[in-house]
Amino acid sequence: MKRIFLATVLAASAFAWNAIAATPPPVEADEVVNEQMVTFYEQGAIGKTVWVIDSRPAGKFLSGHIPGAISLPLDKLMKEPASVDAMGIPKTGKVIFYCAGRECTLSVDSAAIFKKMGYGDAWVYRNGVPGWNQKAQPLLAEEPFVKKGNLILIDTTAGKDTIVTANNKTVQLSIADLKGAKGQAALGTLSKNAPLVVIGRGDMAAVNAAMEELREMDFRRLAYFPLSAWKEALAAAPAATSVTWAPVYGPGQVSPKAFEEAVAAGKFILDVRPAADYARGHFKGAMSLPIEEMEKDFAKIPKDTPVFVNCATGTKSQKTYDILGRKGYTNISYLDAEISCKGEACTIKE
Repeated sequence: MKRIFLATVLAASAFAWNAIAATPPPVEADEVVNEQMVTFYEQGAIGKTVWVIDSRPAGKFLSGHIPGAISLPLDKLMKEPASVDAMGIPKTGKVIFYCAGRECTLSVDSAAIFKKMGYGDAWVYRNGVPGWNQKAQPLLAEEPFVKKGNLILIDTTAGKDTIVTANNKTVQLSIADLKGAKGQAALGTLSKNAPLVVIGRGDMAAVNAAMEELREMDFRRLAYFPLSAWKEALAAAPAATSVTWAPVYGPGQVSPKAFEEAVAAGKFILDVRPAADYARGHFKGAMSLPIEEMEKDFAKIPKDTPVFVNCATGTKSQKTYDILGRKGYTNISYLDAEISCKGEACTIKE
């Protein structure tokens, strides 16, 4: 009888814990939730009666942003507040800021600056890009990102000239083929982290259908690009054969795997997020030094051992790499990825 009672208690406790863990975070007073953002988008309000600001670095915006959003990185806003005037946003207009999710504070800080500038109707879409993806909504890529290369371009209109570049790989498959054996043959061995860009030909229903199928195949980095925005020549797509992809990392940047190995090996991990975020959770053994204190306290960071830097989204970690590089550090590596931590249990999403 005691065993049955104990099992019941344990089961009830596990259920209660899972329920708590699954409970969404409370909605803040200035927060716009997923459903509201989707409604603004579907009503065509973005850029007309609602202004949406992407607070992430420009490169992140180019790779995929909420359609209709304006790029205004927090760094630029702080350095050039006068640039806001050129946007033509009325002081009475509803302005919504977003970045890379609830762990990212760029949007919160940007909204606070706008409020001080007299924009009384400033809001924060805290769920940001992850929340937008959760609602299966499309992200819009820009031409510089497509030109940069190392992407997989998906065109669902077979037989027509399309975007073909030396660096990108173009796959031309109808929706039916994408769902079938040809799609599996072309994309089946591809890394799920590969950036896939669906080429749009003016039919968003076709774009959304392609993106939905790619989500079903568990691809995580999806955006679309309108063919009408391409300024270069078009060409015939190559035959749809199996494609491969590997990430290309910039100077100082490390892969998530290499960063996890550094954590496991007890290397010097530098967390440059706000102290409150660090307190809620961080990589095992990480040292906290918020980037806002970097100029003052950088001497706390050793120069004679490898240092691996992380933040919440990769923005501040890359900036830390630049700051310390200017101060003579040559031992710094950084992680450009989204992290989420509870205690010392951290997940990395590239």
